Amino acid sequence: MKSYKKILVPTDFSDGAKTAYGIARQIAAKFGGKIDLMNVIPSVEYLKESLKKIPVAVEPDDDIIPDIVKQSESRLKKTLGEFDEKVRGKIHIGKNRKAADSIIHYSKDHHYDLIVMGSKGENKTLMNRGSVTLRTLRNSSVPIIAVGEMTKPGDIKRVLLPTDSSQLSLSALPHAAALAHAFGAELALLYVIELRGGGGREEAEYDTAMIDRENIYEQLMEKIAFYLTNRDEKGIELKRSDKLFLDSLKTGDAESEKYIPLKTIIRTGHSVHYEIEKYAEKNADLVVMATHGYSGFAHLFLGSMTEKVVQNMSKPVMTTRPTDQEFEHAQKSSIGMVTIDPLP
Repeated sequence: MKSYKKILVPTDFSDGAKTAYGIARQIAAKFGGKIDLMNVIPSVEYLKESLKKIPVAVEPDDDIIPDIVKQSESRLKKTLGEFDEKVRGKIHIGKNRKAADSIIHYSKDHHYDLIVMGSKGENKTLMNRGSVTLRTLRNSSVPIIAVGEMTKPGDIKRVLLPTDSSQLSLSALPHAAALAHAFGAELALLYVIELRGGGGREEAEYDTAMIDRENIYEQLMEKIAFYLTNRDEKGIELKRSDKLFLDSLKTGDAESEKYIPLKTIIRTGHSVHYEIEKYAEKNADLVVMATHGYSGFAHLFLGSMTEKVVQNMSKPVMTTRPTDQEFEHAQKSSIGMVTIDPLP
């Protein structure tokens, strides 16, 4: 199963960025991991360009950069010192005009298992999920948890995995299962059927009562079983029950074996991301989604869909990017998407 031993928390020391600390500490404690803190300051070239507008003789190399680095180092050490010693790692100061680039390269080069970021940084701008955080999750090969400013510390008891039934969207399943296992949480699989108007049809023509939810559910279970077998995922096994929409995942090894409740929710709506957000706000403590892929029937799910959820959710959202190997598996897969006909 997935494990998160090495966790990176980028921060600009704002209240928004600090929201990530609590979730990072919880995950590090559950997985026996360490937290490293990172702050990115502007590069010398960027400061020199900015200081051209100031009518004083100031040399960034001699007068500003050393002082900024010293202040950053002091604040990072102070913040890290407030963490429990068992999860306390090290500090790092990056220098780059684009903070996202610095975070992406550093986390990849140093083989981090997870990045935890606050959604809003200094001045309440999207450290912002429209800015640094969003650019980071778009391009990072390391999984990211974006934490909303309203998030309060508390155990993760309900993990939500939205899916469009594609093998790429299910690449987030091992992460969802690992977190559910560590926190003893239940796992919910959410599939949204997007009802479309246009094309000469009126929205009133769609009859949701005609949708065969049991058939969709069985197809989803087939996709999960195929994914786990095809990827040979160690420590995760689907266990079917005699109750519709209520199954379980057997997770862990012989010493840490658990049965994670797995329930399947099938909803209909005219906006997939809205339905995900609406369900998650009341029924989830953490949302886990893949970030890139392709669209399924009747809706676009991965990529821009995930970004919309990340930008609007107040709950923590974990995004994970499928690897090149995942894309190859998906292209060679003989199993298709869930097929439905929402029309009578």
